[in-house]
Amino acid sequence: MIVHEIPGVLVVEWNEEAKTMVDTWSNYTITAAQFRDAVLGKGVAWARVHGGRAWIVDSSKTKGAMPAEVQKLIETEVFKTFKSIGVKYFVTIKSGSAITNMSISSYSAHVGPAGIQLVEIPDKDKAIAWLKEHR
Repeated sequence: MIVHEIPGVLVVEWNEEAKTMVDTWSNYTITAAQFRDAVLGKGVAWARVHGGRAWIVDSSKTKGAMPAEVQKLIETEVFKTFKSIGVKYFVTIKSGSAITNMSISSYSAHVGPAGIQLVEIPDKDKAIAWLKEHR
């Protein structure tokens, strides 16, 4: 179920079977305000109400780097917020782009210190299957 969409940039979906939010990125061109609304606003609100226990970020088809202001927001607020609503797993699906993967590695470094387990899986279907196995 689509919870929020920024056309050409991001689709935020809910997967009921795995109790997870899925952020599918097509472009990292996003402002901090757009990111805050999509992820910390609509995504977190949905996950809180529906018992979200994981968050998948699919950047497999993304190009480019996430803006510094969004990276800072992720580092300072996102993982603390995820933890506060019961998210246990943060799953990344990396891109073929080295630049995009540098962005992913940069913000992923903050997952563990927030008390969330980082899981790297090659595609969305395998991520959903893994989450179903690790309830």
